[in-house]
Amino acid sequence: MTALHSIIMGAVQGITEFLPISSSAHLILIPWFFKVSEGNINALTYDVMLHFGSLFAVLLLYGKKFLRVVVEGLVDFRNGHGGQSMLFKMVVATIPAVVAGLLGKDIIETYLRVPFVAAFMLALVSILMIVSERITVDRSDLTMPIAIAIGVAQAVALVPGTSRSGITITMALLLGLRKSEAVDFSFMLSIPIILGTSLYEMRHVQFQGDATILYIWGMLSAFVFGAVSLKFLIGYLKKHTLDLFAYYRIGLALLILVVSLISPS
Repeated sequence: MTALHSIIMGAVQGITEFLPISSSAHLILIPWFFKVSEGNINALTYDVMLHFGSLFAVLLLYGKKFLRVVVEGLVDFRNGHGGQSMLFKMVVATIPAVVAGLLGKDIIETYLRVPFVAAFMLALVSILMIVSERITVDRSDLTMPIAIAIGVAQAVALVPGTSRSGITITMALLLGLRKSEAVDFSFMLSIPIILGTSLYEMRHVQFQGDATILYIWGMLSAFVFGAVSLKFLIGYLKKHTLDLFAYYRIGLALLILVVSLISPS
């Protein structure tokens, strides 16, 4: 892997981590298209560094709001009514993804990281995204049942091709949450997941030789492109629907199937 390849992969990670188009699906295509080889890097270390770049990006935009939720939640718990706080809802909503990640990681890595699964989930979630923008429901507050449902959706996002932001925002809209609240809750919910996953995998991180600079380039690229893409998405969804991303995902699903037939290995 060269410095340019590292920057490209970091950019892909940063952009697709937040836009509802699935990072895993793109990471199936991009290395093939740009002929990127792991070569001189430790893949796990590189992945952790990219996730830290994404984490810094979401903290840049949501750090203050997340901190406020934590502080207010702790005050609510101290006053004896923390069960209805946003913090408690986020904690509960995070549990499904944690359990699914710990128990299903080997299954996902062994059986689900294949082009057909990614293409299927890209198409399926696209349909749900389109439907979520067209149903008519009474707008709801973020209740505990809705938070749990969004948390379950986040767990499903472990399946390649799903998109964590795509499925969580879509689930929130399907359950009647206002789009602005859906977007905010989705990305604040990503903070503990990205942080927890990165810290958990840190025990395998290895920094050595010339590869260290490649990790840094990748992390910086993921941070910059992640922050830009997240800022763009927040503004875009204030005026537009998820349709554009849904149609893009359907096209990508078809492309993945074609690529898998051309280069099945």
